[in-house]
Amino acid sequence: MRIIAVIPVYNPDLELLTRDIDAFAPRVEAVLLWQNSPLDRSAFEGRPWQQKLRFCGDGTNAGIARALNFAWKTAAEEAFDAVLTMDQDSVWEGFSAFMDKVSAPDAPEGYYGPGVNDKAFEGDFRRADNIITSGMLVPLEIINSVGGWDEDFAVDGVDNDFIFHALSLGIKGWLTGDCILHQQFGKVEFRHFLGFRYRVYNYSPERLYGIYRNNLMVIRRYPCTKDFALRFRRNWFWRKPVRILLGESDKKAKFTAIRRGIRDSRREAHA
Repeated sequence: MRIIAVIPVYNPDLELLTRDIDAFAPRVEAVLLWQNSPLDRSAFEGRPWQQKLRFCGDGTNAGIARALNFAWKTAAEEAFDAVLTMDQDSVWEGFSAFMDKVSAPDAPEGYYGPGVNDKAFEGDFRRADNIITSGMLVPLEIINSVGGWDEDFAVDGVDNDFIFHALSLGIKGWLTGDCILHQQFGKVEFRHFLGFRYRVYNYSPERLYGIYRNNLMVIRRYPCTKDFALRFRRNWFWRKPVRILLGESDKKAKFTAIRRGIRDSRREAHA
């Protein structure tokens, strides 16, 4: 299986980014680094996979979807079999095991991803509709069927729109066992309230706007999102506002962004 990987980068931690590439580079033929901000190329000099790197993008922030669609176009032009979509804050554990499973003749048809953080499992495959963009391996024919990624979403909801668009076409996602992706989500901080310790991710108001607007648009677009809609509303209409109130800064701006995201998702649905 010929694979091209793509990583959209925006002011990345270069040490973490090189560990990210270290973990999967031996099993892919090319790595596209899409520059959403200027990138210091000297950080990659002397790495064993340096010759696989291709620097794309002009350093302005075009989001994630445009980078993924560029990788799709490149894969089609150069006869790659699949695209591996990655994040700058991810590190694989067990990528070779993952590749062995998805390359096997009896692998189920669809696209694949790993367990994330503490969600690894032993075995081969499990059906899943919550595979995140980072670590997703998508055969070229599936991207062709779905029609790529919606660039109107830019960052948040890109993966969910792709997943549920695929599912609406009868295309399934599969979590793959014996591997895990270590992924950082937002700026994680810990707070205490009445003796309880809990995490807050401290997303900026701009990111919160995209999370609400884009994911609510996904829910309205596809009838197959019922379970996702329940989880989203439980996490983002109850838990997230409580955590903002109890432990995050810039509360007014964040709640304003959330209201705008909800409002604009409705406007887009009726446009």
